[in-house]
Amino acid sequence: MVNLYTEVKIPKTQTVVNYNSNLMFVGSCFANNIGEMFFNMKFRCLANPLGTLYNPLSINILFDILTSDKKITDDDFFKNGNQYSSYLMHGDYSNEDLSCAVTNANKSISTARNFLKNSDIVFITFGTAFVYYLNQNNMPVANCHKQNPNLFTRRMLSVEESSEAIKNICQTITHYNHDAKIVLTVSPIRHIADGATDNTLSKSTLLLSVADTVKKLENVEYFPAFEIMIDELRDYRFYESNLTHPSAMAREIIFNKLITSFCSKDTINQISNVANFMKSVNHKITSPDSTDTIKFAQCQLQKAMQLEAQNFGLDLSKEKKYFTEIINK
Repeated sequence: MVNLYTEVKIPKTQTVVNYNSNLMFVGSCFANNIGEMFFNMKFRCLANPLGTLYNPLSINILFDILTSDKKITDDDFFKNGNQYSSYLMHGDYSNEDLSCAVTNANKSISTARNFLKNSDIVFITFGTAFVYYLNQNNMPVANCHKQNPNLFTRRMLSVEESSEAIKNICQTITHYNHDAKIVLTVSPIRHIADGATDNTLSKSTLLLSVADTVKKLENVEYFPAFEIMIDELRDYRFYESNLTHPSAMAREIIFNKLITSFCSKDTINQISNVANFMKSVNHKITSPDSTDTIKFAQCQLQKAMQLEAQNFGLDLSKEKKYFTEIINK
């Protein structure tokens, strides 16, 4: 039989993910995508506490903040039109009120510190080896916030610089949480604005740096999301219309490969059961007071309790409350 695609074979990992795991996702848009999929399957997750980050230096700065007692202050923000923005974080944390911007950032950091301290696995996705440095102090920025390009100098990290940053990230996490496992990935999202050649050089730099880190540090593993997308899913039908981002189908395929590698067969089966249950949660109810609706809610409430009993750590309290309110109406 003729093979129509190149399969990327992924060995079973020693790191185990189940419903009792605390999962942190940090990095590029791909980290958000995978984190959201785990969240939708009712895992305990936290993704990008200061917003999407792309390069190793900015991710390194984030973990230095999370593992220290640093507080975000007014000085970390600048006036950006009618908002205040920070070069340490994504535009999601910009705000018209400076006090609110600072408060929101510190609140997110506090939550992330506590979550990181109790995280079982930290997934980190690197998107690019290109870094923008703020000319006035040579600080690597997480986001340029559409400021004048003349304010920055853009440079691609060397393999050595990238490796040093990634090793420091992993060692910082381990020092803060000795039990945390770290899974590194390189984002399959193509930064085509860099140009095809520079994008390839950038991804290659990250891949070499990650491989060097995995080789030297014991608690660090690699998941080949990049290879799955580039080799196994190379057809453009697996991309969004912008031809750079993986489609929903591609993300689901990569997610399924990830859980196959990191989860037991029993957990995989339960993920499937939870996915089916969540479809009922998202089912649009048109006749909330009907007998059929009450019976439906009672059935789903029973399923929720059964799923929780079968999966230590699974929390369906929000869903149980939803169906209980339907029943009590």
